[in-house]
Amino acid sequence: MRLAAFFLILPFFLQLLGFGETPLGGGLCGELFRGKDLPLALQPPGFWLGLLFMLLLAFQMGLGGLFLLLPLLEVRPSPFFLRLGRGVAFTLVLLFLLSRTLGLPLPSPQGLVLAVAPLDPLSLLIVASSALGGVLLRE
Repeated sequence: MRLAAFFLILPFFLQLLGFGETPLGGGLCGELFRGKDLPLALQPPGFWLGLLFMLLLAFQMGLGGLFLLLPLLEVRPSPFFLRLGRGVAFTLVLLFLLSRTLGLPLPSPQGLVLAVAPLDPLSLLIVASSALGGVLLRE
């Protein structure tokens, strides 16, 4: 359970590397701060995609923290929370695959557009860690 919790928490902190323009790339949320001076109505589609992934990563980190804390309290996690953890991890993987291949419909100043995000090593590392954390969650 601790190893699964580690792999569910790790992607959030790996994403912090993506905000510093590292050689690994921007990660899932790298576009989040590029248009920081623009009003919300003029934000590019990458902003909304980054926001979606940041919310998923934050929720996944919270679940990972819960899975890390429950064994310390000698409480077994309920099957609902285990399914929720797997569901969030695999939703992140599915959205990653869709956003890198077909594109997701996202708001832009011109209306809804299908935005295909670039693929970088950091985002692959983040998604692999999420998937591994989801696989390691067992009832």
